[in-house]
Amino acid sequence: MNVRITSALLTLFLFAAPLAFARCGTPAPDKPPDLVEVDGAARGVIVAVPPDYEPTRPHALVVAFHGRTNSNAEVRRYYGLEGDAREPTIVVYPAGKTDRSGRYVWNIPTDFNLFDEIVEVMSELYCVDGERVFVAGHSLGASFANTLACARGAAIRGVATVGGGIGPSRDCSGPVAALILHNPRDRLVPMREALRVRNARLAQNGLSPGSVPLLKDPFNCRRYGTEEAENPVIWCPHAADVTARGRFYPHQWPEGTGAAMMAFFGTLDDHSTAALP
Repeated sequence: MNVRITSALLTLFLFAAPLAFARCGTPAPDKPPDLVEVDGAARGVIVAVPPDYEPTRPHALVVAFHGRTNSNAEVRRYYGLEGDAREPTIVVYPAGKTDRSGRYVWNIPTDFNLFDEIVEVMSELYCVDGERVFVAGHSLGASFANTLACARGAAIRGVATVGGGIGPSRDCSGPVAALILHNPRDRLVPMREALRVRNARLAQNGLSPGSVPLLKDPFNCRRYGTEEAENPVIWCPHAADVTARGRFYPHQWPEGTGAAMMAFFGTLDDHSTAALP
């Protein structure tokens, strides 16, 4: 199903106040789209809509980006986002393009348009709360999501990533709450890159460098910002070095990450779970 929707309100939607509940009350399509058109080209997406979707109930939207070697279908299986959602949530897994070697790439800034189109299409087809749009990713997908959270800060409520860096992040368009997981022993993306992500988010959100540990947390997380902070930064230098098969691999997606991400998103000024009249 190829969907292309052009809206004169797109710029307003992305860079000014988010539009909430634009499509609420209208029945969902029989089948979620599997393609969106961006810059004249069809791009693949996997759209996961809750089986109990209610068109009068505002849904959060999570856009999850895969890494360099795993497809969107593969990361859907191991990210574990859908089953751990704490609120009605639609999850979209875009497909990156491939380079000459067959490995996946996310192009900056051109693939920012892909995110824009996904938000627009999902908001036209489903009851999406425009104030609860989140992004997530691992490895290369994390680096892209981290960079996107600066460029599209006015449209993104929160970002959660594992093992990623960040591209140019000057002149961010708004604050974005962040959950950052990184193993200090990661050699594919060195710790210094994760520190750049953390420091960029602190600057973006106007937070001081002081932090407090989160008790009973398996990822060794610390919170920057008070408990009442609207846009906290949760920094997690975790120690999950060994995979479920017993292999040393500090660049992995640790067990429980999906649940932690969805729990984090659910804590951010959750006002959207009540059904509309």
